[in-house]
Amino acid sequence: MAIDQKEKQIQLSESARKRRNAEQITFKNIKESTPSYPTKPSLNDTWAQFQQLLQSIFHKQELKMSLQQAYEECLTLCYCQKAEELYTKLKQELVNYIKQVAVLLEERMEADKESYLMALKDQWMNLVDGLVLIRNVFIELDRRYLIRNTKFSSLIDLGQYLFRDIVLESQALRDTAVEQMLTMIQRERDDEMIDRDLLHVSTTIFSKLDLYNQYFFPAFLQETRAYYQAESTRLLKEMDVPEYLRHVSRRIEQESVDRLQAYLEKTSRSPLTQLVIDQLVRKPLHPILQQGFNKMMDDGEKEPLHTLYTCVSETEDASTLRDAFSNYIKARGSALVLDPKRDPTMIPSVLALKSKLDAICSDCFLNDEQFLNTLKQSFEAFINSRSNRPAELLAKYFDSKIRSTAKRNNDEDLETTVDKLLPVFRYLREKDIFEAFYKRHLSRRLLLGRNVSSDMEKMVLMKLKAECGPNFTKNLEVMFTDIEVSADLHPQFKDSDEYPTEGGIAFHVNVLAQGVWPSYASSDVILPANMMAYQEAYEKFYTASFSGRRLIWQNSLASCVVKGFFPSGTKELHINLLQTAVLLLFNGKSTLSYGEIAASTTIEEKDLKRILASLTSGQHQVLLKQGGGDDISLSDVFVYNDDFTSPNVRIRIGALQQEQIGEERKATENKVLVDRQHQLEAAIVRIMKSKKSLSHGDLMKELFNQVKFPLEATDIKKRIESLIDRDYLERSEEDSNTYIYK
Repeated sequence: MAIDQKEKQIQLSESARKRRNAEQITFKNIKESTPSYPTKPSLNDTWAQFQQLLQSIFHKQELKMSLQQAYEECLTLCYCQKAEELYTKLKQELVNYIKQVAVLLEERMEADKESYLMALKDQWMNLVDGLVLIRNVFIELDRRYLIRNTKFSSLIDLGQYLFRDIVLESQALRDTAVEQMLTMIQRERDDEMIDRDLLHVSTTIFSKLDLYNQYFFPAFLQETRAYYQAESTRLLKEMDVPEYLRHVSRRIEQESVDRLQAYLEKTSRSPLTQLVIDQLVRKPLHPILQQGFNKMMDDGEKEPLHTLYTCVSETEDASTLRDAFSNYIKARGSALVLDPKRDPTMIPSVLALKSKLDAICSDCFLNDEQFLNTLKQSFEAFINSRSNRPAELLAKYFDSKIRSTAKRNNDEDLETTVDKLLPVFRYLREKDIFEAFYKRHLSRRLLLGRNVSSDMEKMVLMKLKAECGPNFTKNLEVMFTDIEVSADLHPQFKDSDEYPTEGGIAFHVNVLAQGVWPSYASSDVILPANMMAYQEAYEKFYTASFSGRRLIWQNSLASCVVKGFFPSGTKELHINLLQTAVLLLFNGKSTLSYGEIAASTTIEEKDLKRILASLTSGQHQVLLKQGGGDDISLSDVFVYNDDFTSPNVRIRIGALQQEQIGEERKATENKVLVDRQHQLEAAIVRIMKSKKSLSHGDLMKELFNQVKFPLEATDIKKRIESLIDRDYLERSEEDSNTYIYK
């Protein structure tokens, strides 16, 4: 204690102050006030008084010697070079007292172990209070001798060291203390009330005496390991996994926060928390995952999933959790994709699964990059586990959403929907299949006037372009250009000399670039004379405007709006050109046989049956069929339905039957496969032209790196053989497994 004033009064420790009625000691600065001693004082003259004072302090008895007097006697002895002798006697007195304490504690331990810890606390607190008073009395001994000549920083430090050396170096006393502390902690873990203050003082004793990490904490960890190992085994049989993980979360909170604040050292947090996690989560991780991971994922149990993640995220077990996550995604996704019965709901279900997985990655796995990669890879695996169909259905879903949003005229809704669809599109390997079907749906929207705004269509196109690059959308962009150019040509045609002045038809032509638009089966049909007049007039106008070009009429793509005058009222029938050609025949006769209709229109049999089925079945039966059976037969007779009614003025009658849809799908897939063959051959030639010579294995590697659609080794082999047959490549004479560009 540094003294920089002539006199300074300090109060004793709180407990000692209360016992001594706040008696104060006046400390003197002996540098400024040095007493004169005619004769050197003898320690023997005062030691008996000091000894009695020490006994009174430790045994809480009335003091026979005042603290001020004791202080001044100590000051005198230290000034007269008696400090070493005083220190020796004082230390021995402390040793004697603490040995008595050890005997008392041994007796208590043998008589009643449960109260031993309380006795240890009381003796420790009494010693600490006494040492504070003693240090204040012998402060000059501290200053002049102890700090300079011993390893101790104060008399308090000396007393605590002796307590450790005499009391807690006794294995029996120390082990019993640790045992009782651990028993209290186990009782608290078992939800019993304990004396936390007693436990706090007990661990503080071990900390103060540097015994915490040497004796208490290792035993504590060992007991904790055994406790939670047993608890894990028991609770996994009694609880379901979500409930168990909630319990784990509570246990981690109890150990790493509550218990730590109450009576453990702060340095205990990390090893203790890790041990609890190891025993409750990491060691039984496989049973936890097997018993409950999939159900937690199905039920969206985010809190338990987050607990599971936080327990293993910084360990090698994170890969085990990622494997379970991956297996779940593949299993649930494959169930949606591989079952043909689920095709009608495949894409909405996949979107719902994606949304759910994104939320779990965000809320439970904290957008961990490795878990996000697992999601991506697993999603790619299942969405591509079935050839063609997912890509086709995704294109169809795009189409349905674009058309339904157009009816509500809400661009923001469509953009939100497209943003949700793009990640699924991103995972597709067969983007060429998607592009082919998307193009087919787009052609119908553009040609059949599905009320989709150009801005909405182009917004979707821009997003696809941003995703895949300009090569992916260049043909789709040409389709828009064709529609816009055709719209510009229409007023020019109306103003031209070729435009018919009679006929009363609102006639519009879309001129489409061959090879860009989807190919459709051509359907020959004999059109009514007024329609033929418009077709011939437009062809003359167009060939005159663009020399060298030729028009091929695609009747199967044409659509018409026909007014039907029924007794119940006038209706607008939105139908295709072939349906129109059939219906207009009934302007002259109310009844026609199948043969008469076929002869008058020259429509192929399968197409005509499909057309007649659309006009005689379903909700809009504008014709009636006379004949047996549901299918159209060559002997059927058809009658204009004079009783036709509908609450709607505008009626759309579709003519695309399931059989035709299947044919179109097959044709679209076949075209993609043919295009792939050409692209694969072009890639082989491009690579070989650059490399000149390559082994089969190296060529395969180059192709897998460059070609974007899925490749099969058998397809590559066929294309190579074809190129060899056509003299683009040849085999090396030295190694038949090496190809040379010719």
